[in-house]
Amino acid sequence: MNKILFATALILGLTVTLQAQKTTPSIQKEKQQQAPMTPEERAKKNVKWAEKELGLNSDQKSKWEAAALERINANAPLHEKIKGSTTPEERKAIHAQAKINNEKFNTSVEAFLTPDQKAKWTQAKEKRKQNQKDKRKDNIIDEQD
Repeated sequence: MNKILFATALILGLTVTLQAQKTTPSIQKEKQQQAPMTPEERAKKNVKWAEKELGLNSDQKSKWEAAALERINANAPLHEKIKGSTTPEERKAIHAQAKINNEKFNTSVEAFLTPDQKAKWTQAKEKRKQNQKDKRKDNIIDEQD
């Protein structure tokens, strides 16, 4: 009787473990199969995030969307260029241009944000920066294993 219970528990445990491992790749496949968003859709998604996180009013939302769309359109050719084969020097130049575009976006956005919204915006940028550092650190550890 104990052997049967043990065997059943073991099989159930293995089944749950295998199911959990199967879900992760399928989520990644779903992300890859989604159609890429247009610049306008990306800007609207960005506005929704900012409205939720920063509490933008309608005037600020329209200004944010315009600034986001400008940044997205300015960075699009850079993204395409970096997907191709580039030298390290070209990559540095592309990253420098993208950084300039992002700083321009930050400057234009901070011009119409309230002090409270600016604090939230700065905090969100710092959190994103930290998440990217953690992600890079995780990737380096994964590569070493």
